[in-house]
Amino acid sequence: MKKYIVPQQFLAGYQDELSRLFHRRINLYCYIAILVFSFEVVLGFIFFRRLLSAKDMPGIIGGILFSAVLLVTAPLVKSLRAQKTRAFFFSLLLVLISVLAATAHPDIMVYMGIGLVLLALFPSVLLLPWNWIEAALIGLFAIINFIWVYRLSDTFVNNEIFGINVILLSVAVSICVIIKRSEEILRQKDFIFQNEIEEKNSIMTKELELARKIHKSLIPHSIKDDLADIAVTYKPMFYLGGDYAKFHFLDRNRLIFVLIDVTGHGVSAALLVNRVHTEIEQLIREDLLPGELLKRLEEFINRDFGHMGMLLTAFCGLLDFANNCLVYSNHGHPPQILFQASGKKIVLMKSQTFLMGVGLEVADVCHNEISFEKGDRIILFTDGIIEARNRHDDFFGRKRLESFAKNNISIDPVEFNDKLMKTVKDFQADRQEDDIFLLTIQTKK
Repeated sequence: MKKYIVPQQFLAGYQDELSRLFHRRINLYCYIAILVFSFEVVLGFIFFRRLLSAKDMPGIIGGILFSAVLLVTAPLVKSLRAQKTRAFFFSLLLVLISVLAATAHPDIMVYMGIGLVLLALFPSVLLLPWNWIEAALIGLFAIINFIWVYRLSDTFVNNEIFGINVILLSVAVSICVIIKRSEEILRQKDFIFQNEIEEKNSIMTKELELARKIHKSLIPHSIKDDLADIAVTYKPMFYLGGDYAKFHFLDRNRLIFVLIDVTGHGVSAALLVNRVHTEIEQLIREDLLPGELLKRLEEFINRDFGHMGMLLTAFCGLLDFANNCLVYSNHGHPPQILFQASGKKIVLMKSQTFLMGVGLEVADVCHNEISFEKGDRIILFTDGIIEARNRHDDFFGRKRLESFAKNNISIDPVEFNDKLMKTVKDFQADRQEDDIFLLTIQTKK
C-alpha cells in the first residue's frame, strides 16, 4: 500500500499543508492540556484535597511544563518530521500520565481507570492528523502501558475486569485506526481536488486575461482631430464584456461611428463582439449609410446567431462636416444625446426599430437626418450608465445623465467621460451590474 495517493507534483505542497495543520492542532492541544491540568489542580485543592496527593503532582506539573515548552518552542519547529515528532511525544506523555493517574487512587479508580486512558487516547489520536500507522503506534503504546501498569498496581482486582478493560481499549484503538485511515484518504483527496481546482483556475485566469487583452484591442482609443475630439471609456462588468464601439473617418469630411450592446456579459457576449467587429469592419469599407449598415448587420446576426438567442442593440451615426449633417440609425438602443451648444438644448436620437436578433424582418432601412453645428457634442452610451442602481434600487436614469451633460458641456471630452464615470460609480457605490461604454464626440468650430 502506498503511503501517499497525492501525485508527485502536489506532494511537497501536501506535506507543507500537513505540517501547518500539525502546528495548529498541537498548539491547540497544548492549550487544552494546560487548562485541564490547571483546572484539575484548582478543583483538587478546593474540593478533593484528599485525592490530590504527592504522587499526583509530578504528572500534573510535568504535563503543564511539557505543554508550555512545546508552545514556546513551536516557532522553531518547521518541517513535517519535526512537527510529527513534537506531536508524537506529547501524545505519548498524555497517555502515560492518564495511565499513571488511573493507578494513583485504588479506592476510587478501580472501575474508572479505563475512562481516563480513553479520555487521553481519543484526543491524542483524533485531534491530530495522523496516518493510520501512527495512530496504531499511539494506541499500542496505550495498551502496553495500561497492561504493564495495571499488572503492577493495586488497582488490579480480577482477571474479568482487567480483560474487559483491555478489550475495550483494543476496540477503541481499532476504531481510531479505521477513522484515521479514512480521514487520511479523504484529506489527501480533498487536497488533490483543491490543487486541481487552483491549477485549473490559474489556467482559466491566464486565458481570460489573454482574452481580455484581445478584446481590449478591439476598443478604439481616444483621439483628437481637426474636426472632432473623440473620448472613449469602456468598463466591462467582468473580465470580458458585450459592449463595443467603432469610429472611422471615411474621408476628410465624414466620420462614421457605431455603438453595440450585446445582451449578457462575459465570454459569450465577448465572442459575439469579436465576430461583430469583423463584420462591421467589412461593412464600413463598403461606405454605407448608417441605416444600410445596421440593416446588413441585422441580416448577419439573424443568419448566423438567430438560433442562439443572442440579442443586441446598435446605434450608428455619420457626421458630414462639409454639410453639417448627422445621419443616424438606432436599433433598440437607448436614446442617444446630441447637445446643441448654441441653444444649450438636448436632442434625443431615439430608437427607430427593434433590437437585433429577435428574428423580426423589417424591410425598411431605418435612419434619420438632423443638422448639427460645429461645437455641438454627441454623447453615446450603453444602458450600463442609465440603468446603474444605488442601494435604494433607484436608477441613475436619463434625466440625471442629461442634467450632467448640461452642467459639464464646457469641459474636455476626456475629462467629461472621467467625471461622468466617477459620478456613476459613486451613485451605484461600486455595485456595477452591467458593462459601461461611453463615447463622446466633440465637434470643433
